[in-house]
Amino acid sequence: MKQSSSATFSSFCAALLLVGVACSSSNSAPLADAGAGGGGATCDGAPALGKADFCKSCTLSASASPNTCRAPRTVSACCTFVTPPTQELARGVGLNRNSSTDPAIQLGCLDDPGVVGTPKTVTMNGFLRVFSSGADSAGVKIEIFKEGADGALGELVGSAVTTTKDDKINPPQMPKPEWLKKCPEGGCTFRGFSYPGVPTETPLIVRTTDAGDGSQWAALYDYNIFFANSAVKAGDVVDYDPAAVAATDINTVASAAGGFTPLPDKGLLAGEVHDCGDVRLSGATVDTDVAHQGEMFYFGENESDPLPDKSRGTLGTSKLGLFGTLNLPTGTPIKISAVGKSNGQTILLGTYTVQTFPGAVTALSFRGRRPWQK
Repeated sequence: MKQSSSATFSSFCAALLLVGVACSSSNSAPLADAGAGGGGATCDGAPALGKADFCKSCTLSASASPNTCRAPRTVSACCTFVTPPTQELARGVGLNRNSSTDPAIQLGCLDDPGVVGTPKTVTMNGFLRVFSSGADSAGVKIEIFKEGADGALGELVGSAVTTTKDDKINPPQMPKPEWLKKCPEGGCTFRGFSYPGVPTETPLIVRTTDAGDGSQWAALYDYNIFFANSAVKAGDVVDYDPAAVAATDINTVASAAGGFTPLPDKGLLAGEVHDCGDVRLSGATVDTDVAHQGEMFYFGENESDPLPDKSRGTLGTSKLGLFGTLNLPTGTPIKISAVGKSNGQTILLGTYTVQTFPGAVTALSFRGRRPWQK
């Protein structure tokens, strides 16, 4: 972000220098009259951002909104304005998914994300889970795509797989999960599947859609899926449990977020903030570089019935790490950045570019800095 050429700002900096206070330009938000480019003047009250040197020369999108520092979004995190975190980061321990018994946050990949290796073809095995509603994850089509430029949907890899109610073809996860509030007595049925022809060392998007008339399951595009060669198990297998979202969940979440109505020509965004060990984090704040309806919202701590909690506006993510927003433009790159506070320092937890699709949910789980982000 270009430094302001405003005479007022120049005079202000000169005055500060006379009393020994410098105007910083390192990973901080520009003032309201700053343009696109690399670094800008410090926004009043914005903390310096650590772990962000790899994107210090980012370029603010011509369509960014906001495109200047505006309270409360005073931290420029890879050219995306985010509200500063107010709480120390903490791991989501004691949860049923992406959890740990070790409270020590892993942040090593923010300094050294590793390198991208040579791809090999493997089979992805997993259980198709449901986000909140749905007793049985049958009737879902699973497709895997390479990630295209600027978050676009790339080429299909392998062949689509559809889950069925046949326990021999798609055996349920056992014991059946019972922790979701909407599971029936005896537990939900999360259908097992195998998907051959998946490349490792490649950014992927997993799409789940309704295999029928579209009335039961919404379309979900799951970004930032990456299988390192080190994750390959015997038999050239990798494990991943994608999600299916019930069509009714979209309206439920939109209503809880503030009485919003999802627009059919717009997209929805949901995601989680994880550390480098893929464990969910509380205390993170997130935002996008494009306009969305209302403020970014964060979900409460009830893992059995995850819903937006409007009281978390200044607190950021709960131990579930869940965030979301509504009615974003489709077919255009959307940069999303997450920040958090670790030992008092505000740090960049991740940045990623996605796209949204009409009437669909784009999901993004931050997993630290990725190997191709140099």
